[in-house]
Amino acid sequence: MSSIKMAMVGDMMINRPDPMTIYRRVEDVLRAADLTYGNLEGPMCDTGELHPGKHGVSRHHRSVPSAVNALVKAGFDVVSLANNHALDYGIPGMMQTMDILDAAKIAHAGAGRNVAEARRPVMLSAKDIRVAMLSYTSVGMADFRATDKSPGVVMIRVDTTYTPNLRLLQQPGSPMMPKTVGVRQDVDEMMADVREARKQADVVLVSWHWGVSERWGKLADYQQILGRALIDAGAHAVIGHHAHMLLGIEHYRGKPIFYSLGNFGFDLKHPYFRPESVIVECDITRDGIERTTLLPIMHDDANDPELVGLSETGLKVLWTLEELSEDLNTRFIRQGDRLQAQPLK
Repeated sequence: MSSIKMAMVGDMMINRPDPMTIYRRVEDVLRAADLTYGNLEGPMCDTGELHPGKHGVSRHHRSVPSAVNALVKAGFDVVSLANNHALDYGIPGMMQTMDILDAAKIAHAGAGRNVAEARRPVMLSAKDIRVAMLSYTSVGMADFRATDKSPGVVMIRVDTTYTPNLRLLQQPGSPMMPKTVGVRQDVDEMMADVREARKQADVVLVSWHWGVSERWGKLADYQQILGRALIDAGAHAVIGHHAHMLLGIEHYRGKPIFYSLGNFGFDLKHPYFRPESVIVECDITRDGIERTTLLPIMHDDANDPELVGLSETGLKVLWTLEELSEDLNTRFIRQGDRLQAQPLK
């Protein structure tokens, strides 16, 4: 049976004097894949104004339009735009980004001129194997959300409630216990998107900007509940980001949920960002994902990702994944300079 190799990476933001240098150490691996995906965190634009609602809440990100050439050189075929920085420079910035990607022949998912366009799957094909990519965010300003009449991103809203820790009276200052639940209408529409995409493609991949960043290192309960629900609806893998660090990998019904792939060339210094990352390589057939391989990555002081294999540095990536994937039904098998991620059962 014929198969293709798809490379997948995490959060990307290019903001440096020479954008073409950012992927110079990893581009051979990315270009060797039949399809390559990453999350584009923030617009590529020279238009628009700073989103006023984000002042004092979150930083504004953008790359110069010519930074798209770095993605082309590295071989990216598709990017996600559904994230909390897509409209940092308003609708004009997002629209220019989509035009720039279109001109560069890089597909984009999760954003559009209206919600119908934003929800539409990107259809990719290699060696007659059809892959559908859907993209969503649960992180961002409320007015980033695409509607029937306005541009934006596909947002899966999540309600959060807090209850006191049962030991609060014994331990003053105990943290509150959060509970997160996806808004039913949004969740139902997302599941319908997956089921419809499954009719059109051999394999369905869902990209989701979700969870909590700033080195929280834990999963919100909605991530595991809805990540599994996506698999039940027909998705073959869920690709998470936003945490700016690696999070665990779960295998559910034999299919992987990558809760966060970490940064992958992110030109911003932040005390909470972690240097560990991975390139995920999935061997895909018409029947689904046959094999998942991880290439350990570390970022240097210039924010450049570098392949580190299973050297002493690379083993830190493995140990991080093993710790964060505990109780997530995943084991990691060493194979040369790479890891295979497999279900325990």
